[in-house]
Amino acid sequence: MRARWTAVAVVLLGGLLSGCQVSVTGAAGLSAADRQLAQQRAEQQSAVDAALQELAKAPALQYDTTVKDASGNPAELGFRVTRSGDGLGALPFEGRRVQLVEPNGQLYLSADAEYWKSHGLEENSTQFGTGWVQTVGTELPMDPAARLSPPKLADALRNALPTLYRAGPPQRQKLADGTEVYELGSLGALQVSTAQPHRVVSFSPALLDPRSGPKLGTAFRVRPLAGAELKQFHTDFDAAVDGLGQPFDGLAQASVTVLSDKLNCQDFVGSCKTTVDVANNVVGGKPGSKPTVHLKLSVEISAETLGVETCTAQTDAAAGSTVSMSCSVKFVLPNRTASYQVQAKPAAVGEVRVPVDPNGLKAKLATTFAALGG
Repeated sequence: MRARWTAVAVVLLGGLLSGCQVSVTGAAGLSAADRQLAQQRAEQQSAVDAALQELAKAPALQYDTTVKDASGNPAELGFRVTRSGDGLGALPFEGRRVQLVEPNGQLYLSADAEYWKSHGLEENSTQFGTGWVQTVGTELPMDPAARLSPPKLADALRNALPTLYRAGPPQRQKLADGTEVYELGSLGALQVSTAQPHRVVSFSPALLDPRSGPKLGTAFRVRPLAGAELKQFHTDFDAAVDGLGQPFDGLAQASVTVLSDKLNCQDFVGSCKTTVDVANNVVGGKPGSKPTVHLKLSVEISAETLGVETCTAQTDAAAGSTVSMSCSVKFVLPNRTASYQVQAKPAAVGEVRVPVDPNGLKAKLATTFAALGG
């Protein structure tokens, strides 16, 4: 019995060995064309990986895109952003040129009235179109700080790679400036230079977000900033912060009420002064913010046979407060003694404004750029 079991084991083992020998002997080798294609694809993948690694390490990036202006002519827009998401420049949101200043997580936007109308702010569109407006990134098609800083962009492009690699040889293209690039995806959605050091040359915003990305156009050219360009970025950023002034609060609204009306006219002089109490109430705004309300008072003062005169006044008030405002007019009196009945019709409106501390913001920018070498 023992010898019989031994013989069976030998036969089985021999069968297993024969199977392994047949499998190895029968494996087909790659053709020269297949080996060449595999090498080309490996070189492309290595270039893309290296380019994304360099992109993620950049201290800051410059984005450029070409759009059409109001006359239909090509116009260049540029946007710069640091590793931490401090951004400055212009982007094409939904075909409209929008200026952005985004220091230390605070977002200020400047666009024409038509932009604000298209975002459902018909009532405030005129005033918003005249200056800077503070808002938040979630109100935009794409928040630059959250999507366009070097590490954020590198991560997003890396996540999109599985949809970009195609069968067949890598596609190459020579650009107008002589740079040869790999083109990945449909219509060159991602371009990476073929020569070392490899870098991302351009990409489609749709790669960052299929739904909101196309609202920024079809392609951005991108390159790292360092040295003198980084120092200039810092200088330009400081100047932009100084130019913000007193931005509107894009997330809040104010209601204004005239509570009293005191009219005082001087005999034989013709001057009349109206004093009113103006109360405001603010709804909305960023949590923890302390906005001010810029009040505009207009008073129409009329006197029988003397006509109508109008005066105005402006002041700033804390949100939810009541302040006193006044303005005066002067009538031309005829050269005779007479009495006149005078009436005043005051009206007031309020604009919610956001206090800006330019020195504080520039101090934080100085720390940021010092760490980046700018």
